[in-house]
Amino acid sequence: MDCKTQDNDMISKQTEDIVYEKEDELFETVCAICDNGGHLICCEGKCFRSFHATPDTEEAQDSVCETACLTSEELEKPYECENCKYSLHQCFVCAELGSSDESSKTEVFRCSATCRHFYHPRCVAKLLSKKDKAKQRALKEKIAAGEPFTCPAHKCVVCKKPENVKVEGMQFAICRRCPKAYHMKCLPSNIMFDHLAGDDDEIRGWIGLFIKSRALIYCLEHKMDPELGTPARPIIVRNILNRKKERLMEAHFKNLFI
Repeated sequence: MDCKTQDNDMISKQTEDIVYEKEDELFETVCAICDNGGHLICCEGKCFRSFHATPDTEEAQDSVCETACLTSEELEKPYECENCKYSLHQCFVCAELGSSDESSKTEVFRCSATCRHFYHPRCVAKLLSKKDKAKQRALKEKIAAGEPFTCPAHKCVVCKKPENVKVEGMQFAICRRCPKAYHMKCLPSNIMFDHLAGDDDEIRGWIGLFIKSRALIYCLEHKMDPELGTPARPIIVRNILNRKKERLMEAHFKNLFI
């Protein structure tokens, strides 16, 4: 079997493994900024994320959330986050902003499943085929050409099998900082959940924030910030255009001295 056929099979098989949720289950049940639940406003753009709308709610204050900072007038209208409004989304691997505008030069592409994550083709190709450089290049080209792909977050990082929400232990524990998921039965024992933790334990997992008995976790690759109660929050959701310009200028000046 040649490399091209293998790549097509990989993308098709990964997509077939995913059970797509109903439309009313697409919106996230935790804030995209702080990962806490509570009263949220949902973006009606293509990201399907949810946010604490204002900083005056108890949940936003408890989680030190920057929130979407919406005005009372904005709260009365359908909400679209700045990322979707300007078609600038962050890659879930490198966290850099990229254009998701499908009518122009697209830089980041959304996973074909329902995780809502965007990726640079080069970033996700490295994760989908970690050891085979030729396959990485082929996947990168296919994704950049608009072919559907399923990111690694839809298979257990340990056993490589998909989620089965109907079987105990086969529900996913999903990391909020990288495209990594574990079956509950495959989860490392040193990822401690809040309801089981002692006074000196570092809490990295919560149950009850996601639908379908899934758990929210921060995997061991991410250092916890004791003040936030989460790892660092690299998300960019406000002043998007200015942040994009700043990063382009930084890259420009960096290249001048290379």
